[in-house]
Amino acid sequence: MPPSMPCPSIRIPVELLTQSTFSQFGTVIENPAHSPLPPSQRGPPPDAVSANQGSALKILDVTHMSNLYSLAPSKKPAKAVMNMFVCAPRELRPHEPSESMPSSWGDLDFDEEDYGNADRELFDVRILERHPFTTQTFIPMGLSGHERHTQYLVIVAPTLPASASRRNIDRPPPYPTPKVKKQNGITEIFARARPSPFTNEAAPPPSQFTRLHPSARPKGPGLPDLKNIRAFVATGNQAVTYGAGTWHAPMAVIGERPIDFVVVQFANGAGIEDCQEIILTPDKNAEEGVVVMVDSDSSGKVEVKAGIGSVKSRL
Repeated sequence: MPPSMPCPSIRIPVELLTQSTFSQFGTVIENPAHSPLPPSQRGPPPDAVSANQGSALKILDVTHMSNLYSLAPSKKPAKAVMNMFVCAPRELRPHEPSESMPSSWGDLDFDEEDYGNADRELFDVRILERHPFTTQTFIPMGLSGHERHTQYLVIVAPTLPASASRRNIDRPPPYPTPKVKKQNGITEIFARARPSPFTNEAAPPPSQFTRLHPSARPKGPGLPDLKNIRAFVATGNQAVTYGAGTWHAPMAVIGERPIDFVVVQFANGAGIEDCQEIILTPDKNAEEGVVVMVDSDSSGKVEVKAGIGSVKSRL
């Protein structure tokens, strides 16, 4: 059974899924022409070239895939795998007032009377998972970008320092990190000096991870930072890549019908190295745990209540 960690009562608003807001957790894959953001907020255009005898536009490097299994204790090699997840809609519970604290990442207004015409329901986040040595890309199939009755939530959290994590469970979390070899010999000590007496280098050699996108670098052994957990709503025009080691909820479909996702990642078949889970258990004095507030209009379309495109945005 997965380990558990206590969590406070905390309520999370829904944000618009964009590359700028999601960048610390991974990448968003979308055709810029179909972005829900206005052109003035989309950022620089991606690199693209003409393809297929001029009948197509090839957009380059749309996501960042990482295979970090060389850091796994077993050293068992991984291979690229492609699976399909058929994700049924999740059950939401009716809204009720709460003294839960808001997530601390943004400056938000949680006035319980300020709902406009939206209906509010609640989604309880009971478990988070991570894939410590691989990115994981979810590609929805058959979901229109203009779908009004079915969407999906992308729920992610930063990683706490390992020292803070050990205070929350009775053992260190099962996230292996590479062992650092102690260098005590005279030659090794001089080799670490800068400038180097052997090469005249003024700076230490770059880490093997510097070439990776920040979201794809190892996150360390820490538990999820629940005070900074975030929730995004995605359209059918968007796929998402979780960076290696990024804490995230299992895919949460909300609406009327299932969504088929093609999922691309690396795996080596060692369970604890491929996927790690943590159960979120409300504190004994908490009236609820981690909850996403899902506001929708009369047609069932999710309304964004935080961040870019909030309040007035209709996805």
